[in-house]
Amino acid sequence: MAALTASNPRVFKLADNVPLERVTKRILNGQSWKAGQWLYTDTSDLLKACPSPADSGTGGIKYIALTDQSDPGDSTTNATVLAIVQDTVFECNELANALALTDIGLQCEINVASNIITIDASSTTNAGVEIVDVGVNYNPAQYTIADTKARCLVKVLPTALEAAQA
Repeated sequence: MAALTASNPRVFKLADNVPLERVTKRILNGQSWKAGQWLYTDTSDLLKACPSPADSGTGGIKYIALTDQSDPGDSTTNATVLAIVQDTVFECNELANALALTDIGLQCEINVASNIITIDASSTTNAGVEIVDVGVNYNPAQYTIADTKARCLVKVLPTALEAAQA
């Protein structure tokens, strides 16, 4: 058993080889994030870091940060981000636990702590992602069934992708 180190999601597989589109948007004053963190826009179309949990009720999960961002001190600074498209697969860590093969298909919440996004397989109330595979299944040479902060592959749920700005 290994205790893996959590890192922000990274693109594992593009949806039907559709490239992710670069988009430039203004950043809401007070927002900071790390590269790879998921973002959404508020009702003024300003970028914000996704909260715990991010689902259709909180503005969804819409973009991927390309670079680290510190609070700009205004709402006129731009950031270039990638727009997430349906069926893009991301590699993520589970919040704190191991994952089993039976977790494949589970729709669950994301957790954001210290600008790192993990998935919380123990919480499904405000699901934003679906687990499509677990590390021991797609890379048994590197991962075991007993790993904590286990690696897995997820897709953002359509309801989170299509959520209204919040």
